[in-house]
Amino acid sequence: EYAGFFDIGMVQRNEVNAIVSHGTMCLIRRSALIDAGGWSSDTIVEDADLGLTLLARGWRTHYTRRRYGWGLLPSDFAAYKRQRHRWAYGGVQLIKKHWRAFIPGRSHITTQQRTEFLFGWLTWLGAESLGVVIAVLNLIWMPLVVFLGIAVPQAVLTIPVLAAFTVMLLHFIVLYRTRVQSPMFASLGAAFSAMALQLTVARAVADGAFKDGVPFFRTAKGSSECASQRFPAFWETVLGTLLLIGSLGLYLTNEQQVTEIYIFSAVMLVQSLPFIAAVVVTLFERSALNDFATWRRLAATLTSYRPRLPRGPQPTAGPPASGDVGILP
Repeated sequence: EYAGFFDIGMVQRNEVNAIVSHGTMCLIRRSALIDAGGWSSDTIVEDADLGLTLLARGWRTHYTRRRYGWGLLPSDFAAYKRQRHRWAYGGVQLIKKHWRAFIPGRSHITTQQRTEFLFGWLTWLGAESLGVVIAVLNLIWMPLVVFLGIAVPQAVLTIPVLAAFTVMLLHFIVLYRTRVQSPMFASLGAAFSAMALQLTVARAVADGAFKDGVPFFRTAKGSSECASQRFPAFWETVLGTLLLIGSLGLYLTNEQQVTEIYIFSAVMLVQSLPFIAAVVVTLFERSALNDFATWRRLAATLTSYRPRLPRGPQPTAGPPASGDVGILP
């Protein structure tokens, strides 16, 4: 899931001098850092903040896919969510801080750079937030369809959801296979992981819009914290369960077999997938399946039950060569 950022997005952005500056393995010219006023302290994504400031002042950035070092990933799902919340909340901070620089003529940011950043924020922050909002609206609308027979607002609450879900799957299946060169199973796993963060990103956008001064929370790396925390997918469980119940209710009560209601039922099922994904990841993390020892024992068990093939005729040893010592079998 991380690889898409480095092998797809950053490579594309590098072509138009619009990369997202990140603190990992980053070299900055001293004169550029001084010109930008140094590292900022008014956002929790100071690396991306500095990068935008440099672009606004006309500096050039460059990204290379060559790996110079390797970082640690979040240690568990709770840390994974906390890190993504920080990134998304910081993205909203950047929009609020730098929006004037995107007005033509107000900075050195070019049209191509402006397009990359705005499209990136729209497809990441906007799409995830809109997905949660529409899911909640569908939950509110579902009883009206079931009990009152009110028509389904197909164009607003159904078609965008199916279209966005299709584009998301194509993104991970096609681009991860061609640009990241990951196996199909890993590509689908990346899509599953990204879906599990939908509510996290939406909450971060809401926090960024209405809250100021959310502190920087360090991402736990190297040691698991899940055992000492409450279930990290509680609200995903609530929303996912309600959407599944709503989908089933629409399907079972559609006695007139109205096509639009069947579509609405399918949409609510699709909308439940991101929340169910978060629940599945959490349950998997806390189960024995998330332990290497479990898989080693399973491999050993399967090996012990492997049918033994009959051994073929063994080659007959010839007479020992001169000076050799013959060893009888």
